[in-house]
Amino acid sequence: MDLERLIREHVRNHPGFAVEDLAKLLYQGVMGMGHLLEDRARFLEALRREWHGLAPLPSLGEALLEPIHPTDPVVRLNLRPAQAAGLRLDALGPLLADQPRRNGSWAQFKTLWEATVTLAREGRIPFPPDELVDRAKVIEASGHAPGHSPRYRELNRPAYRLIHDVTRPEVQRLLSAEEREDS
Repeated sequence: MDLERLIREHVRNHPGFAVEDLAKLLYQGVMGMGHLLEDRARFLEALRREWHGLAPLPSLGEALLEPIHPTDPVVRLNLRPAQAAGLRLDALGPLLADQPRRNGSWAQFKTLWEATVTLAREGRIPFPPDELVDRAKVIEASGHAPGHSPRYRELNRPAYRLIHDVTRPEVQRLLSAEEREDS
């Protein structure tokens, strides 16, 4: 999947998708969620609480998996569809908590972001180039992942975790029918 298509899919599938959400998407695609995995017990407890507190959003039509990098097999695993599909939390939690970290760098993010700015300048994605340039400065100054925009959170109620490599055999087993609640 190329960068333009990746961005267009997220804009189409997520109402209220703003510059902040684009930044979060690409940042997560490069950097992963290693910062959340530093404390395994805390990560698992937060996942458990969120999993048991999920409310269905039938109108969203959320995909189970959403690519978040144009070339690497990094995806968001949406928790509502995962739960609806019968994925077991006792299998999902350890798989996510113990997965290899992404080794992304600021230089990789910056390269991807510059390509995004170029797409905006060419009118190929619906974002003002100057806003994208300004957002990169904010991210660089803060040194951490941006958050979703308030509008995105309101309309999409994001509930997901990242899978750094969806092609790993353990991940494929988890996603297969043998790892479902109804199996």
